Amino acid sequence: MKTSMLSIKIDPKIKQKAQEVANKLGFSLSAVINASLVNLIHSKTVSYSLLEPTPYLKKAINSARKDRSLGKSVGPFHTSKEMMKSLLS
Repeated sequence: MKTSMLSIKIDPKIKQKAQEVANKLGFSLSAVINASLVNLIHSKTVSYSLLEPTPYLKKAINSARKDRSLGKSVGPFHTSKEMMKSLLS
């Protein structure tokens, strides 16, 4: 397979962390970038998955956990009608 060089500017800390993650997953950083570019070509979209919840979501999760521990949780719901009835009450 012919290859071509791609030169980009990137924060060295980001590069190092990305290489560590790629290595842990069993990939080279080059393979991860190539796969991302192939995905861009096929899907004509750019998408990213955030595994770390935002501060707002973390706060909501903690609040829900606290409510549940205090017996203030709702559900489980067996139908969507039951859920909607609870939401609208």
